[in-house]
Amino acid sequence: MRHRLVTLVLVPVVITSAAAQGQRFTVAIVRPDGRLVPFAAYDAGRWERAWPQADEATDAKAIDRVPSVWRRRGGRVPDVWRVWPASGGTAIDARVSGLEVVEAHCSGQVALKTNLPKTKLEHPLKSGIAVDSSSVPIGVVEEVRRSDSNWTRAERAVLANFSRLEAAQAATVREQLPRETPVPVTQITALYREARSPRSPLYFVAEKKYRTPRFLHDPQCSTLTMMTGWLVATDGGRYALLAPKVFVTDCDAKEARIGLPLAAFRVSGQLFWVLQEHGYEDETYLIVEIRETEVRYPIEVNGGAC
Repeated sequence: MRHRLVTLVLVPVVITSAAAQGQRFTVAIVRPDGRLVPFAAYDAGRWERAWPQADEATDAKAIDRVPSVWRRRGGRVPDVWRVWPASGGTAIDARVSGLEVVEAHCSGQVALKTNLPKTKLEHPLKSGIAVDSSSVPIGVVEEVRRSDSNWTRAERAVLANFSRLEAAQAATVREQLPRETPVPVTQITALYREARSPRSPLYFVAEKKYRTPRFLHDPQCSTLTMMTGWLVATDGGRYALLAPKVFVTDCDAKEARIGLPLAAFRVSGQLFWVLQEHGYEDETYLIVEIRETEVRYPIEVNGGAC
């Protein structure tokens, strides 16, 4: 697959809460330049946007003038954020020192300046979370190894549904899928779970690579089908497929949107994951609520695009 080089502005996550106000906290993105971009606020079971998304309020000069969840509540943006690395290492404090408009792909993003050092981008991206209250349980999201027994079970669940969902998506977008013999093999390319959680849901990325070019004018770029989604363990020891997304595309994967899980946490008995979903020239920040029979996306915020 050929990729166009795109600078991602998203790396870790920060979660904050005010203990005096009960189950209330805010999720933010920690950029590799050390800037924070809040995006989702939780308040007693309800989610709302916390901060301007890309290309909004970029003329703001002071933190208190930015339209935010804190301004709506008559409060102030927290001065200190607790940042946790995805590797499970020691958490560090990030102290806010001001406001800055930063680059978000081809957009501008108003962000919080902190004393966090700049970090080097890695592939895959290494992400983390932070909290300002011990009342919000934090779970590290890790990649599942191919040698893990869960990988085989997950692949079995994905393969059982891939061809049907691929055909349905092709019909929706009026795409003619190649007919090849032998039929290309479908395989999982990435699998994530919450660490130290035996019945953790799984987020997966799967693909089927054809030999046939998608477009005649580009014979070196073959047709590709990608699928993402969630797998939830059942009582029978299998995985149920939830909320699949299917993309019929080519070797550049321009139409595909792939997620990078950043963190997991439980609030009031509900499980939430933080997900960065990136496209060819854009990215989105999402809160994902995962239940036994369904997956919901209560918050989805534009993180920048070209």
